[in-house]
Amino acid sequence: MKNLLFIPCYNDKNSLKKLLIEIENLYQSSFDILIINDGSDQELNFSPKKKSLKIINLKYNYGIGFCIKLAIQYALKNNYNKFCRIDSDGEHHPKYIEGIFKMLEVNDFIIGNRKILFKQNYFKIASKKLINFIINKPFDLKIDDYNCGMMGLSMNAMKKIKNDYFINYPEPQIILKLLKKKLKYSIIKIIQRKRTGGNSSINFFGGLDFFLITLFFVLNQILNKSYD
Repeated sequence: MKNLLFIPCYNDKNSLKKLLIEIENLYQSSFDILIINDGSDQELNFSPKKKSLKIINLKYNYGIGFCIKLAIQYALKNNYNKFCRIDSDGEHHPKYIEGIFKMLEVNDFIIGNRKILFKQNYFKIASKKLINFIINKPFDLKIDDYNCGMMGLSMNAMKKIKNDYFINYPEPQIILKLLKKKLKYSIIKIIQRKRTGGNSSINFFGGLDFFLITLFFVLNQILNKSYD
């Protein structure tokens, strides 16, 4: 069984270095790592001591939706059975990676559910709660976190979405698509840390962009009476 850890990165070079050190200290060689550098100011070039690592440096910033699609295509082309995504900013502790891969032995996909113990921006809290409501209500769902950047996909799940065009904030899109396909899933609880570098996209302007894109996507699903 081949496992792949995917880390998208945009101007988070220093926090990514810290994350890779954490991963090397926690794990031996049970998975490979794919980093997609989404048009950052500097190209990435790391040489980890233990793990097989592949870095794709994109010339331009295409967005996380494009990077996830590229990573899924890479995973399928190279016959990876399990796929785990973790963000590069240090918010997700790598101690959860092994648990996600283990859960994928009996599930098609894994959804991260974050518990945040530190004070957050009010707009971020409000926008996430509203997104949860407008997705859960029409589709009769009870998922608490549609936007966690830490998730897991089996090969079967990756094949179901490999040809999809992903929006800029693709997590709700992926979850809804896989739920429609009746794939088995589980939720992993994650204690979210404060980011070690970079800036959150969910500030006022970034958060408004996130909210409107997700809202229009969900309204389209409701009007079409489907998750597609």
